[in-house]
Amino acid sequence: MKMASDIPSVDEFRPLVLRALADGQERGRRELNEMVSTLAGLSQDQMQETLESGQLRYRNRIGWALSSFAKSGLVDRPKRGRYKITEYGKTVDRRSLREYSETDMLEWDTWREYKEEVAQRRQIKDGHSATESETEPAEDPVEAMRTHEKAFNASIETDLRKRLQSSSPEFFERAVIELLWALGYGGTHGAKQHVGRSHDGGIDGVIRQEALGLTNVYIQAKRYADNNKVGDPDIRTFIGSLDAQGANLGVFITTSSFQDKARRTAEGYRHGKIVLIDGIRLTELMLDYGVAVQKAHQFTLYEIDDDFFEDELL
Repeated sequence: MKMASDIPSVDEFRPLVLRALADGQERGRRELNEMVSTLAGLSQDQMQETLESGQLRYRNRIGWALSSFAKSGLVDRPKRGRYKITEYGKTVDRRSLREYSETDMLEWDTWREYKEEVAQRRQIKDGHSATESETEPAEDPVEAMRTHEKAFNASIETDLRKRLQSSSPEFFERAVIELLWALGYGGTHGAKQHVGRSHDGGIDGVIRQEALGLTNVYIQAKRYADNNKVGDPDIRTFIGSLDAQGANLGVFITTSSFQDKARRTAEGYRHGKIVLIDGIRLTELMLDYGVAVQKAHQFTLYEIDDDFFEDELL
C-alpha cells in the first residue's frame, strides 16, 4: 500500500482542481473529488487512506485546496457545496503548473488581504507580530493539531509510566485497580477491592462485576523496570492463583513488557481468559480514561455555519 507521502500535497492538488474546473462548469464536491483523483492518477490504496479523524486523506487535501481558492477569488461558490472557476483561476490554470502554494497565491490581492487580516488578528491576540511561518498553516491545521496533541500526550504517557515505576508497589496496585474500574469492569453494581501484598497469594486486586460477586476479575500488578520483562513463571504463578480462587478472568498489568513465552502461556490458559497489559498500553489507557491525569489545555476551532446563510444563498 502506498504511503501518505505518495499522495499529492495540497499545493500539488491546487492546479488539478483548477484543471477540473477549467471548462467553466459549476460542479459539486463529489464530482470534483472524482475528477481530481482521476487527474492525479490516484491508486485504490491512496484513495482509501484515511486521517486520524477517519476522513479520506485525498478528499481532505482537495477540500483545503478549494477552501483557499474560495478565499483568494480563484474559485466562486455560487451556492453551498458548488464551485466554479473565476477568470483569475483560469489565468493560473493556463500556466500548467505542477504545484501552487499559499505563498504563490500572494500574487492575488484578495488572498494577500485575507492573510494580512489573519496576521493582524494573531498580533492582537498574541501581542506580537506573527511571522510568515506562524500565519501560514500546515496543509490541514486540524490534523496538525492532532499530530501535536499526540506528540505531547506521548511524552506525558512516558512520564506517567516512569512515575508509576518509581511509586510504591501498593500505590501501583491501587492505581491499576482504579484504571480497570474506570474502564467499566465493575459494571453498574460491582465493587473493587485492593487485596494487598501481604495476603495476596498472587492476587493484588479484585473487581466484582455484579452485586452478588458471582463474576470476579482478578488482578496481578507488577511494577517492573524496563529491563525486567514479565516471564513465563510469573504468568504460571498467576494462573495457579486464579485456579485456587476458582476464577476464570484475570488481568495481568506491568510497567514493563511481556516475554513472548509469557504471552503464549496466557493465550493458552484453558480455564478462562487472561488479559495482558504492558506499560505502553497501560499509560495509553490511563490518559484515555483520565486516571492519574487531568486535562491541562483545551482549544476550540470554529467553522462557518452554512445553514445560517442558507436563505442568502437561495
